[in-house]
Amino acid sequence: MQRIVLTTGGTGGHIFPALAVAEEIKRRHPDCDVLFVGGKHGREREFAERAGLRFLGLPVRGVIGRGFRAVGAVFGLGLAVLRSWWLMLRFKPQVVLGFGGYAGFAPVLAACLRGVPCAVHEQNSYPGSTNRLLGKWVNRVFTSFPDAHGFFDAAKVEMMGNPVRTALVKQGAELAPQSAQGNCKRLLIVGGSQGAHAINKAVTGSLQSLRDKGFELWHQTGEQDLNEVRAAYAQIGWKDESARIDAFIDNMAEAYAWADAVLCRAGATTVAELTVVGKASVLIPFPQATHNHQLANAQYLERGGAAVILMQNLLDEIDLADSLYKIFEAPERLSQMCEAARSLGRPDAAKRLVDAIEEMAGN
Repeated sequence: MQRIVLTTGGTGGHIFPALAVAEEIKRRHPDCDVLFVGGKHGREREFAERAGLRFLGLPVRGVIGRGFRAVGAVFGLGLAVLRSWWLMLRFKPQVVLGFGGYAGFAPVLAACLRGVPCAVHEQNSYPGSTNRLLGKWVNRVFTSFPDAHGFFDAAKVEMMGNPVRTALVKQGAELAPQSAQGNCKRLLIVGGSQGAHAINKAVTGSLQSLRDKGFELWHQTGEQDLNEVRAAYAQIGWKDESARIDAFIDNMAEAYAWADAVLCRAGATTVAELTVVGKASVLIPFPQATHNHQLANAQYLERGGAAVILMQNLLDEIDLADSLYKIFEAPERLSQMCEAARSLGRPDAAKRLVDAIEEMAGN
């Protein structure tokens, strides 16, 4: 392969699977020119350039729910389609693969119109609007979950799983299923790449009880809540090494290896990472997620015995520290949840996707 376009944008849930595929492409084809196309206004440029990929930014923003600002967003989307059309003529990619999000719409549409082999990858159990629309025109549709609702043409669909970064796959292969480390209660708190205010609020409201019960915390807050969360820890005097607070965790492999369990949202990429590294989880689905797809993702793990679900609207009514303690006080249950998570993982998802890209490029 010589020239491939990977395109998406928005949150880490779209971006990280694309980066995992880029890693695998470059591992197999070091000279392949992998161009990452995303939005100008998101964090995709930062992540792509950190991974050593060339990046092209498009003037796109979300359209749905923006009111009058949607007019400007539609105009930007039109410009993005024109730029993507020119990209197909100039760059001549062999394959264009989109991972959802508004930033991934224009390049895949341009590829469809130009007859360039193209596909989409859907991370969630309930597809987003971009992939649902593009799924009608692309050559192939790759999914992380079974297409139980029949959103896509069954002849195009292949369930691959959700690609996970190489470091996490390696860690998952090296770590044996484990129970809590002695009497430690190491809890990783992650609200997604941008943090989650509701989770931060619930945790900071339970800090004294969590400390009293012997928990150790590694808390990813997001940039917006960082100072407020640090102040809450300082207020109760929790300043020792048993509490680590970061706006963003760059080395998730280290964080997962440290943790006994994870308190987090239920985005598709988070769910995939939990299963690949074999970690028990307490999931708080984001209730405003499109079509409530995070709840469906969480239920997939809960049915498999790998997770416990806490609904966000009930966080004020429950004792969060007590709910978490009940999991940790039964090491055999924690161990079973870790094993169940690992059994649901698809660590070969990136490899299978690149196999498919190679096939499409060859054709």
